[in-house]
Amino acid sequence: MFRSNDHNDHRAIGAARLSLIGLLALLLLIMPLSSVADDKSESGVTDGVPSPNSDETLLLDVQINGQSIGKVGEFILRRGKLMARPDELRDLGFLVPTASGSKPGGLITLSDIPGLIWSLDLKNLELHITVSERHLMPTVLQPSGRSARSEHREIESGTGMTLNYDAVGSFSRGAAGGTGSLDVRAFSPLGIASSDWLGYAGATSGTHGSNTVTRLDSAYTFADVNSLRRYNLGDFISGGLSWTRPFHLGGAQINSDFSMRPDLITFPLPTISGSTAVPSTVDILADGNLMVASQVGAGPFEVPQLPVVSGAGTISMTVTNALGQQVTLTQPFYASSALLAPGLQTFAVQSGLVRRNWGSLSNDYGKVAGNAIYRRGLTSKFTVEGTVEGTQGTFLSGAGGVVQIGNLGALNFAGSASAASARIGDQLSLGAQRIGRVFSLGGSAIVADKNYRDVASINGDGVPRKQLSAFSSLYLRKFGSLGAAYAGIDKDAAPNTGQQGSLTAEHSHVVSASYSRQMHRVSVFVTGFDNLAGTGSNGVQFGVTLPFGRRSSVSMSASSDGSGQVQAQKSAALIGEWGYDAYVSAGNSNHEFGQVQYKSPVGLFTAGVDHSAGTTTMRIESQGALSWVDKGLFPSNTIYDSFAIVDTKPVPHVHVLQENRAVGRTSSSCRLLVPDMRSFDLNHIAITPTDIPPDVKIDVAAREMRPQDRSGVVVRFPVIVNHAALLQIVDAGGHPLPLGTSVTLLATGAVFPVGYDGAAYVESLASHNELAVERENGRQCAVTFDYKPIVGEIPSIGPLRCLEKRP
Repeated sequence: MFRSNDHNDHRAIGAARLSLIGLLALLLLIMPLSSVADDKSESGVTDGVPSPNSDETLLLDVQINGQSIGKVGEFILRRGKLMARPDELRDLGFLVPTASGSKPGGLITLSDIPGLIWSLDLKNLELHITVSERHLMPTVLQPSGRSARSEHREIESGTGMTLNYDAVGSFSRGAAGGTGSLDVRAFSPLGIASSDWLGYAGATSGTHGSNTVTRLDSAYTFADVNSLRRYNLGDFISGGLSWTRPFHLGGAQINSDFSMRPDLITFPLPTISGSTAVPSTVDILADGNLMVASQVGAGPFEVPQLPVVSGAGTISMTVTNALGQQVTLTQPFYASSALLAPGLQTFAVQSGLVRRNWGSLSNDYGKVAGNAIYRRGLTSKFTVEGTVEGTQGTFLSGAGGVVQIGNLGALNFAGSASAASARIGDQLSLGAQRIGRVFSLGGSAIVADKNYRDVASINGDGVPRKQLSAFSSLYLRKFGSLGAAYAGIDKDAAPNTGQQGSLTAEHSHVVSASYSRQMHRVSVFVTGFDNLAGTGSNGVQFGVTLPFGRRSSVSMSASSDGSGQVQAQKSAALIGEWGYDAYVSAGNSNHEFGQVQYKSPVGLFTAGVDHSAGTTTMRIESQGALSWVDKGLFPSNTIYDSFAIVDTKPVPHVHVLQENRAVGRTSSSCRLLVPDMRSFDLNHIAITPTDIPPDVKIDVAAREMRPQDRSGVVVRFPVIVNHAALLQIVDAGGHPLPLGTSVTLLATGAVFPVGYDGAAYVESLASHNELAVERENGRQCAVTFDYKPIVGEIPSIGPLRCLEKRP
C-alpha cells in the first residue's frame, strides 16, 4: 500500500508538471511574438523555397514607430523568425542594401536588420516595428509645379520650308539703295538644312561694292532628343570654355545640347531633408517664395533638387503638427550655374576648315583645324573641364575646373599650354565670384605669355596677353542699386593672314560705375566711365525714363560732353498694333530720327525719316516670313524658332488659342499659322468650340505638342459634318410619342430616346431614312422621311406619323 500510494504520488506530481508545462506553452502562444536585433549583427539572407510544413505566409498591417503607414506587407513566419523579400521591404519604406536582394527569391530576416525591434499581433494581423530612421527611406516631396518627368518625349516636325526676310530700302538726294537678309531653311523629321545670306543693291554698298550677295552660314543639323546630342555638317562656331576662344569652321560637329530638355536644370540644386515624429505639414520657402507645401507621415522626408535661382540665398522649412506646434529651420545655400550636376557631362567635337572673312566673303576657307571639349560634374561642388585643339603647326591642350567654396561662392581655374613654331607657351586663368540677393562680387584674370598661340590667333585674331575683369553690385532696396566694374585687355596685333579688318594691337583698361533707382514708375540712372589706358576717353551720363501705358515710354539723357538726347517710343508687339520711335540729339552732332511701325498678320512694316549731318534719308523696311507646309504657302511675321499650322477643315474662321491666349482665326482655307512656338517644350494649342457650327462634331478641342526647333508642325482638329435633325414624331392619332420611347435608325442600328412633345434628336441621316419605334404596349411602328442638310443648322422635321406595322 505504501508503494502504491508512493506511486500514485509520483503520478500526481508528473501530471502537475505536465499541466504547468502546457500552461506555459499556452501563455507563450498567446503572448505576441517579439525579437530584438543586436546592433552589431548584419543583415542576413535566407535562400531557397520555404517548406510548406514550417512556413506561414502572413499579410500584415505595418506600423512603424507607432504610426500606421497605410500599407499591408507580405511576410513569412519561419520557426519564430519573421522574414520578407527585399523588394517588399523597400515598398514598405525600408532601406535595404542592394546586395541583400541580389538573389531571386532571397529573404531577409527582420531580426538581422540592425536596431530593429518587431512584435506581431496575430489577432489583429498587425506588425509593430520600432527602428532607427537611418534604416527608413525618406518620403520624397516634389516642389510645387514640378511635373513627373517622362522617359519618352515625342518631338514633332512636319516637312516644309521657311524663308525669313528683312528688306530695307533707303532714298537720299536722288540716290536709292537697298539691303536685305535672307534665312532659308528646309525641315523634316530627319533634320534641318539652312542657309543665311546678305544682299546689297544700288547706292548701298557692301564690303566689295554694290549689287553683291554674300553667303553667311550653310549647314545641315540633326537633333537627337534621346541622347541630347546635336550633329552639324556645314558652317558653325566651335564650342568653347570660359578660358578658350571659339573659331568659325566649315566641317562637322557633334556636341551636347541640353536645350532639347527645357525642364532639365544642369547645375546642382540644394536638397533639404528632415524628420517628423508624428504626421505633420511641411512648408519650404526659398528666398521667401513657397516651393513645397505638403502633408507627410511620421519619419524622414526630403526634397531633392529644390528649384532655386542661381546665387546665394536662404531656405526656410516650417514643420507644423496636428496641435499647431511649429518648428522653423533656416539654412543658407549657394547655387552656381557654372557647375554641372553630379554625373552630368557635356562635350563638343568638331573639325573642318577655318572660315575667314565671314560676312564679307562667301567661300573663304583656310587651314584644317579642330578641337574637342569635355566637362563633367564629379560632385555637387566640383566640375572638371578640359580641351584640346589644333591646326597646322599649332597644338593646344588645357584643363581646369570649377569648385564651390561652401556657401560663399564659386572659384574657377585653368591652365593650358601650346606648341607653335617650336615654341612652348602657356596660359593661366583664375576667377571667383559670389552672386547674392543684396551684394555681388567677382573677378577674373587670364594671362598668357608671349609664346602662347591658339587656333584663333593663327587665323587672324591676335592673342590677348592679359584679360582682367572685376565687378561688384549692391542692392539698396527702395533706394536703388549701385554697381562698379573694371575691364582690361592687352591684345596683340592680328597677324596678316589675308583677313580683312584692323591689324592693330588693342590696349584698354576701363573702369565704370553706375547707379539706378526706380521711383514709382520713373527710372533714373547715372553712369560714368574712364579709360585708364591714356586714351582720354571718359564721360558721365544721366538719364530718366518715364513709361506711358504698357509699351510706351519717353527717355531723356544728358552727357558730360554737353550732348543730350530725347527719345519717345512705343513697340508694336501684337498683331494689329501700331508703334513709333522718335529720337532727337543735340550737342557735338545733331541727329533727328522718326519712324512708325505696323505689325500685321503677314509681317512688320516700318517707314521712317533720318536727318544727320545735313543729309535727309527716307527709309522703309519689311520683315516677315514665307512658309511652305502641307501644300500651302503661309505669310507671317518673322519665325525665329518653331511654328504651327492649325487646320480646322472643313470649318473656316475658327478662333485659335495658344497657351489660353487668342492668336487669330483660321482663314477661309481653314488654316492659321502660329509663329511663336517653343521648341522641345510642351506647347498648348486649342480652338474655340463655340465657333463650330451645330451640324459639325469635334472630338478634340485642345492639343499638346513638342515641336522640333526651327521647324513647323501641322496641328489638325478633325471635324466631322454631322447629318442630324430634330424630329417630331406622333402616333397614328397625331399625339406625340411618350417621353422615353426608343427609336432605332435602321441604316445604322443606332438607338435614340424620345424627349418631351415627341422630339427626338437623330444623327447620321441619309437622304431617305426609316425609323423603327418600340411602343409601350409592345407594338412597333415605323417612320419614314427624307432629309436634306442645311449648312450650319440642325433642321427640324415633322410632325412625322409613326404607322404601326401589320403582322
